This record gives sequence, C-alpha cells and structure tokens, in this order.
Amino acid sequence: MSDEWIKVFESDFYVREMIKVWDEGEKWASWIDEVVNKFKLGKKILDVPCGVGRVAYFLAKRGYDVTGIDISERMIAMAKSNIQNGKFVVGDMRRLNEIVGNEKYDLVINIYNSLGYYTEEDDLKVLESLRNVTKKIVVINLDNRDYIIYNRPNEYYTFIPPYLVYSKVEFEQETSRLKIHRKYYMDNKEVGEISYAQRLYSIHEILALLKKAGLTPIEILSGYSWKKFSIMDPEMTIIATPS
Repeated sequence: MSDEWIKVFESDFYVREMIKVWDEGEKWASWIDEVVNKFKLGKKILDVPCGVGRVAYFLAKRGYDVTGIDISERMIAMAKSNIQNGKFVVGDMRRLNEIVGNEKYDLVINIYNSLGYYTEEDDLKVLESLRNVTKKIVVINLDNRDYIIYNRPNEYYTFIPPYLVYSKVEFEQETSRLKIHRKYYMDNKEVGEISYAQRLYSIHEILALLKKAGLTPIEILSGYSWKKFSIMDPEMTIIATPS
C-alpha cells in the first residue's frame, strides 16, 4: 500500500470515523458468533484488517482467541490498548503467510468494505492470502457497487465528533472506482481534508474474483444478517470456503 494510503488511515479524521462506528462491532460480533455455531467452527479467529479493534473487542469478550492484522501502526496501537487479551500485528493483508507463518484460523474475517484500495490484481492476492490461512471459513463484507452508484448522493454532510464533515463523491465508470474528497470543519473553520479512491465491486465481479482465488461461496447475505443478498442491498457479505 502506498504511503498516501497509510497517511489517510493514520489521520485523526479517518480514526474518528472508525471510533464513530465502534458500537456496530458488537452487532458484527454477535452475527459472527452465529456463523461459528452454524458451521461448528473453533474459537480461533483472524480479523484482517482489524482497524482499531471494533469487532475484535466484542469477539474477545465472547471468549474468542482473536488475532488482528492491519497495515496502520496507529490502528494496531489503538487495538492493543482496546483489547488486552488479543494479539495484534502490523502487516499487509496481501502477504498473511509471511506474518502468521503456518498458523491456520477457524474463521478469517475481512469486513467493513476492506477490498478495493489496491488494483484488482492486488485484491486477488488478498483473497488468496485469506484462503491460505483459513481452516474452513472466510467472511468477506463489501459495499454493493450497484447500490452505491445509484443511491449515494454526490455531496453530503455528516457529523463525526468533533468534526462536521463535507463529502463530495464521484464515480468513475471506466475504472469502477469511487473518488471521495472530504473536508473537516470545527467551529465553522476548515481544519483539514482527505481524498481517496476505492474500487467497488458488483456481486458478479467479486464472485469471479473469489473463483480465481480458490474460494467457493456457500452463503451470500445482506450485511450482518441471514437475509439473502439482493441487488438493492447496500452491502453484501459472502461466507466462503476454500475450493
């Protein structure tokens, strides 16, 4: 990942976004617990990228043996401070074997739209890497390209304490990348900005990539639910197993 991306992930602006959705981690952990029970998995989970530990925290509270990997040193430092009984390592999710060696995990989770920062070839490496370190199940959660391009406004404001955030987005159809530019305000003054672009996937595109990576989908769902995914859902969550 380029230095430019790491600067985005380690900025106070981006970290504040992760903190804002902290409570959502409990909902994910509850659903992941159901996945483990349904597929009779063990307690050893790899969370990659783990960010500040918003899912790992609640999994650890449920008694899971959690390892988290993220490319951001700041995120990993925060995860370590948030979860005392987990293992957290700085690393690139394209090269998980180099980080964990011969370790295999009962469940590997890649959630919160964590693909698309690289090229499609790099995303294939990520998926192959996830496959290589799982004993049985990989969970991948992505924004649904077809929903996003028709439903997300081009300009909008959000409040991410302590910032008022103005976002401007543009979809580049030739590359299927969403370009995002954000400005951050405090006390009616602009205090910073970040820009990035992320590749979005339609369901047929990610399924083709999974096949190349040697992963076979066994469930395609909507977010952290057991509702079957439809084209109108904002998120898709794929439960897959090595082919």
